[in-house]
Amino acid sequence: MHELQVSKSSPGSPFLGLRVSRFLKIKCDGKKPICGPCLAHPRDDDCEYSDGPGRSRTKVLEDTVTRLEARLLELEKPESSTPSVLLHDPYLGHKSQRLSTSPPLYLPESPSATIFSPLSPFSPTSTVSSLPSGRHWQTFSALEANTESTGSSGSSNSPITIRRPIASPFLGSEEPALGILQSSLDNFLPHAEQFGFFLHIPTFRNSALLAFPLGHPARPTPGLLSSVHLLGVHFSQPETMHGQEIPLLARAVQHVATDLLGSHPNKVLHTLQAEILLAYYFLRTGSLLEAKCRTGTAISLALGSGFHKIRSANVTAPSTIALLHDQPFALPPPQDSMQEVERINGFWTVLMLHKFISVALESPAHVCGALEAPGMQIDTPWPIEMSHYKEGVLRPDLQGNSTVRAFLNGYTTAVDNGDTPTALATKAAILFHRAAHLTGQWSPTMTQRDRLAYDAAARSVNVLIETFRSNLAPLPQFDTGDPAIRTVLVTHALVDAASIKLHWIFAYAYSSSKEICLSAARNMVNYGELNLQEIGYINPIMGNLWMTACHVFIDEISRVRQLRETWPDAAHVEDELMESYRNGLKAMSLFSQESTLMRYQLTKVQEAFEAI
Repeated sequence: MHELQVSKSSPGSPFLGLRVSRFLKIKCDGKKPICGPCLAHPRDDDCEYSDGPGRSRTKVLEDTVTRLEARLLELEKPESSTPSVLLHDPYLGHKSQRLSTSPPLYLPESPSATIFSPLSPFSPTSTVSSLPSGRHWQTFSALEANTESTGSSGSSNSPITIRRPIASPFLGSEEPALGILQSSLDNFLPHAEQFGFFLHIPTFRNSALLAFPLGHPARPTPGLLSSVHLLGVHFSQPETMHGQEIPLLARAVQHVATDLLGSHPNKVLHTLQAEILLAYYFLRTGSLLEAKCRTGTAISLALGSGFHKIRSANVTAPSTIALLHDQPFALPPPQDSMQEVERINGFWTVLMLHKFISVALESPAHVCGALEAPGMQIDTPWPIEMSHYKEGVLRPDLQGNSTVRAFLNGYTTAVDNGDTPTALATKAAILFHRAAHLTGQWSPTMTQRDRLAYDAAARSVNVLIETFRSNLAPLPQFDTGDPAIRTVLVTHALVDAASIKLHWIFAYAYSSSKEICLSAARNMVNYGELNLQEIGYINPIMGNLWMTACHVFIDEISRVRQLRETWPDAAHVEDELMESYRNGLKAMSLFSQESTLMRYQLTKVQEAFEAI
């Protein structure tokens, strides 16, 4: 087979010239459909003409050979050719750090140094995406000999006064300068318990400011420290700091995602704490799907680590968290009583977050979750007040056995430790969730048997709510300077909201249910001499609770307006309802300035009122 190359010289001449075939070395006359040489020497292959509709098979092969020869030359002599694609190793800097016995350190010039280095991929003006950073755990061995850890947060008596954050090739400066970190802690820690912080605050603060690199076992995990710094910036007053939240959030999320891969001694507990903080941050900022995801991760960590079986009166096998040398490995026992208290409180913090997320973001028919699954038994004792922690607070006889189920059945013991402010808030959250769950189960088309079962369950929960409320200290006994005031405020609101959830579906048919709802709603918005402006940031669930109370007032105002012509006291009753409604709006407006979620809830309440 040979190839004919034809080119036209003029419209009148069919062929300008004929070239010698590269393979046969003979001239071709270009005749079609068979050229002269092929006609004289018959071949199996048909003639191929270069003036055809596409490239011939021979031409395709020739081009392939040319391209491969050029690539071979490029690989043999790279210095004398220009490669088509320039490749580089993105992990080169990371590898050099891991191989080095002393990793490169970033020393801020002064406490007022900026959080981000100019070349940081997480600087506010950067659009470069980053990979999760690696922690150089092998570089900590030289420091461990001088470290004395206490509790999960750790502490040290080291004389080192300069903290040297490790510089990551992906995240730039791993943590802010000392002065900025101190400012973030001062902004966040006074409000920490309202956002699910269950660790011992003084110990955490001391360990966070230790003069060790980020990720050192005596300090909090990078994910936890980054999450706390994020919330500290979020709570800062200067508006200039708020623009840094996006890069700080990205850093916190990446650290939390990789902390469990490291060897930090408290990685499970600290990752659980970081997930809770991020869930509250996302809830507060209106990122609801992200809040659900973080809550789900926190639940998995708590249950997977066996935190729901701490001090169980039942014989239970420890939860396996890994396989080491083909053997199951469980979470090590707590180092001391403080860490055991932190684990106990960590589980109940997860449970409260789950209750809040379920009721606030799901419809009443879907508030049941993993912690209410059939067969789920929680044996962990009630939470312990960390602000009053001291050695010996955990009594040797303190145990738990079906803690939540026993509470819902009205059973308590003399050593259940369930009367602290944190424990009361946890119980109120359980009642709130239980009432909302029951509301979702009710249907006007229920069978007689289901209705009887529902009535019995509703009466039982109603008795629990009323008994629980009667044992709460009234709010006027507290002042704004009391550290427990915000927890007590949330507890009262949860109990009142539970009454509303339980009775609201019957308020139109039964006047007694309506009065219970109105009384509970008034309790939630009328605080007497208590000045809400002085109590600081509050748990994000309060927006949902105040919105529930405002809807009760709106529905009753609408009903009263329809009775103006036939009810002489309608105007007076409406004025009283409007006053309570305004109190609810005032409370939501006060805290909606910095909370996207509460600002949205305030808008929905105002829209509902305008519609009547």
